[in-house]
Amino acid sequence: MEQKSVAATDEKVSNTYIPDDIAFSILSKLPLKSFKRFECVRKSWSLLSENHHFMNIFRKDLVSNSHRCSYDKGSSLLLFVIEHHKRALYYHFGERFENKIKLDFSNPFQTYNYFRIQGSINGTLCFHQDEYDSYGRTILCNPITQTIKLLPPSGDESSITNKDKENFVDVFVTSRFHGFGYDHVVNDYNVIRYVKVFIAPEPLCDYPDDFEETLSYQFGDIILGPLWEIYSLRSNSWKELDVDMPFSDDCTEGTQVYMDGVCHWLCEKHEDNPIGPCLVSFYLSNEVSYTTPIPPDVDDCFDVKAKWINLVVLNGSISLISYHEETTFFRVSILGQLGFKESWIKLFMVGPLPCVERPIRVGTKGEIFFIRKDKEIAWFDLSTQMIEELGYTTKNLHCRIINYKESILPFEE
Repeated sequence: MEQKSVAATDEKVSNTYIPDDIAFSILSKLPLKSFKRFECVRKSWSLLSENHHFMNIFRKDLVSNSHRCSYDKGSSLLLFVIEHHKRALYYHFGERFENKIKLDFSNPFQTYNYFRIQGSINGTLCFHQDEYDSYGRTILCNPITQTIKLLPPSGDESSITNKDKENFVDVFVTSRFHGFGYDHVVNDYNVIRYVKVFIAPEPLCDYPDDFEETLSYQFGDIILGPLWEIYSLRSNSWKELDVDMPFSDDCTEGTQVYMDGVCHWLCEKHEDNPIGPCLVSFYLSNEVSYTTPIPPDVDDCFDVKAKWINLVVLNGSISLISYHEETTFFRVSILGQLGFKESWIKLFMVGPLPCVERPIRVGTKGEIFFIRKDKEIAWFDLSTQMIEELGYTTKNLHCRIINYKESILPFEE
C-alpha cells in the first residue's frame, strides 16, 4: 500500500501544470544568475529573455528589490563640489536623500583640487591623484573620523627613483588605478594598479600628450614591465601580481566597482587588448581574474568617446548603465554570469531626457544622478520613473557623487 501511495504521489506531481503567470512570477524574483541556470529546464524558459511580458515583470521586481535592500541598509551618499575655489563635502541620507549635512573636509592632498574618488567601502574612501611623470598618489580616508592614510611607494617605485634617474636622462612612469576592494577572508583593504615605466636614453624637450608613443618609437626607450601591483593595508606594502589580464588606459570615475571580495573594471578597446571592450573581475582572496566580453549589441559606448558609461551593482548583480548624448537615452544592461558574454541582458532604455546636461553617477538603488541644464543636481528613480531634485545647484563641472555608508570604525587595526 505504501509503494502505491508513493507512485500515485509521483504521478500527481509529474502531471501538475504550473500556469505561465505563476512560473513567470517565481522566475522573475530569482537572482539573475539563478534565472539563467533555470533556462535549461524548459525550452520555453530559455526564450524568456526575449519575452516582453516576462522582462517587464523581471525589470519591475529587480528595481523594487534593489530599493528594499538599500533602504534596509540606509541610503546615503557624499557630494563633492567646488565652493569659493575649495572642495566642499556634503553628506546626504534618507529615503530620498532629503537630509543633508556639510562635513568638515580638507583636501587630503593639500594641493590642487582635482583628484579622483575611486571607491567607498565600510566608510573608507579611496582617493587617487594622477601625477604626470610618477606613480601618482593614493590616499585612504574616513571623512567622519578624519583619518587619513597615504599609501607608501612600492619597491619598484623606490628603485626607479633612486637608481634609474641617475643613469638615464628621462624616466617616465604611467600608473593606472584599477581597483579598491576589501578581502573579507583576511580582513584587509587592497588597491590594484597597472604600471609602465619608460626610460629614455635621450632628453625629451617637452611632454606631449602621447609621450608613451613618442618615447617608444622616437627615442628607442627601455620599457620596464608592464606589471600589476597590489597594495595590502595590513602589511602596508605593495607586491607584484603574477597575472595576465586586460588593463584600461581610461580609468575614469564610475568604470570600477567592488562587490563581495571582487574588484571589477571596464576595459576599452586598444591595441594591447585583443579581446576588445570587456569587464575584468579580480578575486582578492585567491588573485584569480575572469574576463567577460561586452558585445556591441549590449553597448557601443566604448567606440564613441563622447558617450558616458558607468559600472554599478544593481540588486546584487553587475550592471552597465550608459548615456547617449545624441538621443539623451540611458541604456541599462545586467550581467548574469562572469566569463560569459551571452549572459548580458539588456534591461531597458530610459528617456529621452533632454534636460540632462551631464550624468554624474549611479546610486546603489540604480538612481541616475545628473546635472540638469539649469545647473540643478537631480536624479532619476528607476522604480518610479520620476526625476527628483537633490536640492543643490552647481555652477561648475567639478561635481562628484559617491555612494557611502558612514562608519566610525578605524580602517587600520
